[in-house]
Amino acid sequence: METIFYLFAFNVIISGIMVISALNPIYSVFWLIIAFINASVLFILLEVDFIALIFLIVYVGAIAILFLFVIMMLNLIDYEKGRDMSNYLPAGFVIGVIFFITCRIIILSSQLSLFSLNRFDYVENFSNIIGLGRVLYTDYYYLFLIASLILLVAMIGAIILTHETKKEKKDQDMFIQISRELWDS
Repeated sequence: METIFYLFAFNVIISGIMVISALNPIYSVFWLIIAFINASVLFILLEVDFIALIFLIVYVGAIAILFLFVIMMLNLIDYEKGRDMSNYLPAGFVIGVIFFITCRIIILSSQLSLFSLNRFDYVENFSNIIGLGRVLYTDYYYLFLIASLILLVAMIGAIILTHETKKEKKDQDMFIQISRELWDS
């Protein structure tokens, strides 16, 4: 069982690397979908079925498909072949270092008992769905509001980017049409 867990964890890491290294944005979204599916399998192996199914429904079923449709509508397939991606390495390195430092701070502070990561002690009396719902909708409701605002802005942005502002009027000029008919006959 542990081998299967490490296999899917390795797949998540490889898929995440492929998301940022794929030159074609559509391939990048496909790798993102594979990463989400592998992460969902990890949640199933950890016996958190509800989160795994929500992960599949929300991320794979909604957000990744939204990305795919936006990329297809914007016609971002026209990319340069063989372009140099090394100018993105410093920004990626800085973000990676910040992420690593944040993870280390959380691990060290939990070991020093600055805050408790064991907030789910009272969930044992309830099913997974009831306990998760109580925690998410009471303690983390503001995160749902922020996520809904981000999705609203993304939806409005996709609509604005794909909306054509040029209106080509196709009016008929009756004088030209009648004169054409008279001239042809």
